[in-house]
Amino acid sequence: MSSIPALGNLRIATQADVLRISIVAVAAFVFSPVFKWERPYHKEYPKDTLLSYRSLFEDAVRSDDYIVLVAEDDYVSSENDHTIATIPDDHDWPAPAPGEGIKVVVGFISIKLEPESPHRGKFTDGKGSSPRKRSQSLGRDLNHRHYDNWAALSTSVREKNNVLNDSTISMLAVHAAYWRRGHGRRLATWAKSLAMNDRVPQCVSATSMSQPLFESLGFQKLDEIEASGDNDDPEGARTCLLEFGGEYRE
Repeated sequence: MSSIPALGNLRIATQADVLRISIVAVAAFVFSPVFKWERPYHKEYPKDTLLSYRSLFEDAVRSDDYIVLVAEDDYVSSENDHTIATIPDDHDWPAPAPGEGIKVVVGFISIKLEPESPHRGKFTDGKGSSPRKRSQSLGRDLNHRHYDNWAALSTSVREKNNVLNDSTISMLAVHAAYWRRGHGRRLATWAKSLAMNDRVPQCVSATSMSQPLFESLGFQKLDEIEASGDNDDPEGARTCLLEFGGEYRE
């Protein structure tokens, strides 16, 4: 088995982190054009958005096929002032009291491993569940047509570019209150280092905000994933499909 990159200040996510990760996801992804495209009713139904991410990360942290890492930083009590997202008051996460100097999760990365990866199950936390009883999102924040069409479009573009079996960075996010502190770069660099050590290609669907970061790490543009605007959202949505280590496929 290839060596696993040193985690440094990062750590493996656990079920106990899921409540916090879901808050970070909402606070960060709200700036993405894909979020706007898929979840136009977020402000009316913020709890549905939160529960959707909570469910997703409970599954990812348990799954043998994923690695979820988190970055931590000193808690900023005014963090919600830095995001345009609506974070519901009943989010269940016990926030530290101001001035306690406690570090909290401020960023995360989710990596879907390639088939036959030697790391399957090595980063899994299947013990227990998140601190609150799992509730399912009702999906009222979604434009369901946009949501389903984006998933189909993304799969089609990945298939066309022969990256369905790549190691895949499925999500990378840092809460807006903690931007420009290097958390995103450390998380992305760790993922790239794992791909380098394993000599496997790695892909990511990057927004205009994250594309420069990944390109600075050596990822190359393969294609664009683009949904044309319609009556519901004339702006549409677009990301770039990037890949690192395409030569490892040869």
